[in-house]
Amino acid sequence: MWFDRLRGDFAFGIRQQLKTPANSLVIIVTLALGIAATSISFSLVNGFFIRPLPIHQPERLVRLYNTYTNGFQYFTVSYPDFEDMRALRDVFSDAVLEEPAAFSVEVAGAAERIWGEFVSERYFSVLGVMPRSGRFFAPQEESAGERVVVVSDGLWKRRFAAMPSAVNAALTINGQRFRVVGIAPEGFGGTTLGFVPDLWVPIAARRAMWPGDGRNKRGGGGYFALARLQPGATLAQARAELDALALRLQREYPISNTGVRFTALPESEGRVFPLFRGAILGASAAVFVVALLVLLLACANVAGVLMVRAASRRTEIGVRLALGASRRRIVAQLLTEAASLAIAAGALGILLAWQATTFLSAIRVTISRGAPVNVNVALDATVLAVSVVVVIATAIVFGLGPAIEASQSDLVVALKDGDTRGGLRPSRLRHLLVAGQVALSMLLLAGGGLFVRSLQHVRHVDLGFDPTGLVTTTIDLKLQGYSADDSTRFWDRLLREVQRLPRTQSVSLTTRVPLDLGIVGTRLGPEGTQAGDGANWATLEYAVVDPDYFQTLRIPVLEGRAFGDRDTRGSPPVIILNDVVAHQFWPGERAIGRRVVNANGDRYEVVGVVRRSKYMSVGEDPKPYVYFPLARQGAGAAGIVARGTGDAGTYLREMTAAIHAIAPDLALYETATLADRVMKSMAPAIGGATSLSIVGLMALVLTSLGLYGTIAQTVSRRTYEIGVRRALGARDRDVVLLVIGEAMLLVIAGVGVGVSGGFAAAPLLRNLLYNVDRFDPLVFGLAPLVLLVVCVVASWIPTWRAVRINAATALRYE
Repeated sequence: MWFDRLRGDFAFGIRQQLKTPANSLVIIVTLALGIAATSISFSLVNGFFIRPLPIHQPERLVRLYNTYTNGFQYFTVSYPDFEDMRALRDVFSDAVLEEPAAFSVEVAGAAERIWGEFVSERYFSVLGVMPRSGRFFAPQEESAGERVVVVSDGLWKRRFAAMPSAVNAALTINGQRFRVVGIAPEGFGGTTLGFVPDLWVPIAARRAMWPGDGRNKRGGGGYFALARLQPGATLAQARAELDALALRLQREYPISNTGVRFTALPESEGRVFPLFRGAILGASAAVFVVALLVLLLACANVAGVLMVRAASRRTEIGVRLALGASRRRIVAQLLTEAASLAIAAGALGILLAWQATTFLSAIRVTISRGAPVNVNVALDATVLAVSVVVVIATAIVFGLGPAIEASQSDLVVALKDGDTRGGLRPSRLRHLLVAGQVALSMLLLAGGGLFVRSLQHVRHVDLGFDPTGLVTTTIDLKLQGYSADDSTRFWDRLLREVQRLPRTQSVSLTTRVPLDLGIVGTRLGPEGTQAGDGANWATLEYAVVDPDYFQTLRIPVLEGRAFGDRDTRGSPPVIILNDVVAHQFWPGERAIGRRVVNANGDRYEVVGVVRRSKYMSVGEDPKPYVYFPLARQGAGAAGIVARGTGDAGTYLREMTAAIHAIAPDLALYETATLADRVMKSMAPAIGGATSLSIVGLMALVLTSLGLYGTIAQTVSRRTYEIGVRRALGARDRDVVLLVIGEAMLLVIAGVGVGVSGGFAAAPLLRNLLYNVDRFDPLVFGLAPLVLLVVCVVASWIPTWRAVRINAATALRYE
């Protein structure tokens, strides 16, 4: 019986919506946009922090890290240290390594730069992944570093046309022939969130390619490590074992492992690299909260519309009550009508969210060294469940209040058609809705204002170098099998050709171009630092540069000199520090002529101190940084940084054409002007400021419409009262104060709540703002003023109508 009643209520509710189709459509679209925004933003949170990886028992996986005293926290590990971690069988059943890497891949004569991963023994079996076709690596293949490869489902479809014969096919990687032994399952992309690998190669093959690489030395880094906990073992036990291991290795290998500690994080906490986790979590949470605020604002606006609808149906509701309908029955009927709107809006919102997440998940962007990443969003079961809950909550939020208020109508007044005196005062609920809209608008405007202020600071930040006319591109000669001598000859020729361009002012080479997101570190200390003295060691980021680097970027040399032609392989080792390192090692003293030592005991003379600059992002805090000479260390992969006259984009095309003229087969990546790299680094600030400003303006419009509707209804319902006041001598000013005063009370109350909420929420934005006081007086002073002005304007038309009310006409209104 209840089902028949519910079906009847829904049918009646749909008929009611069809009586005012335009109005109903506006409500549905408004709510759908809010629901879609909430679903999309939650899919970000879900993808980064909730949805498990498509592997066996991901909750039993932990990520292993190096942690350095006076240096990086949660850094990658070296192969020898990893082998000792893997041997902790009391807590780990097994452990694996992976390292993202770029490969030059030839298929059917066509070369392509493809990103994949080097992986250690039993990588796929530890993760519990089964091949789509073929097999994974055999134990002897992994340990011997045989030239075998597993390709992704995407690469199999893209380059092999999904042919079964791809298994056992030949694939030329970095100039060497590999055999495809298997196809990874669809959707598998390793364990690095967002990274999109297309092939996997045994890590032993990497160590055979580059045996002297620092990743094979203790105390270093380079590999991402994961371990599977033994049944019954806990994370706390694993951390205790890792602590004990680190202390033992410090005693056994004091030169390399002093100050090196090991730690573990649950896979769910480490899937986003810890260095960026706080910022990504803050940004995702902020987007989700903003979407919820927009949805609440839409609900408040729709609730106001439904209250107006209910007011126009007072006679109908009065008749129902007179005929014996209970107030609970009236509430149920009106709530069902609201639910019909919410269901339609929910269906449309989920459809929009599905389209948006499908579009976003197909987008690939490049980060450090051109590594591809995608936006990890999907409308999975978790997101759908949350979306359904949001739809139900939406129906309750915007439908319950108006339904209860409509059921409380005075029966006598409701049946007396045309009587308006029974409602001289608009409802408290309507006032609360308007005040709530103002508060939400205040929050969104303040958030947008803080991001705009942050963007202003970012735009005017001192980069430490001059980006005008600078262009960059990167070449990886290792992918083509160049030897060290071949690489040196190629770089010399490339520099000569670029320098010959008529518009070239200066050109240089570096292993790390400005504003690159990659992290490369080395452990250094002032000369005299002992192997066991962990407090004096510092883990510092570095770049290897040629003599013209500082001149090209116009980075001031504060002390000493830049690198020169004398700094070659046969000369004494030298180093250049930025002023942060110089002050850290020798505060208040001159650094030139002093020496620093690395963990292997190698000594470097400080020949120069340069001014600090921005290395990874425009908004980063000052960081210690050092430089080594390119002629001494060499470079298999390097970035070309050149400064030209005129338009930078045109000069960039001329430079890349000159490079292709001498090496047409080499792939160039990270090709951009420095101005574009600066803008890319500012993208989070620009996106936050733009999106929150747009949302804030939308909130302002919705709030002004809600206030306009409330004041207009107030004037309409109080026409008789205004007429009486007029008859008793009230002047225009008195009527204006009556109407505007009531509106301003609502606005001031809402602004007060919004400012308080803004102060409470501001600390949550600390990781997203650059050089801005979270309680910025300009923002929290200007936003309320803007709201007050807009609300006065929104109230003016109904106020003007109230002023024009004639006393005689108003008294005959009954």
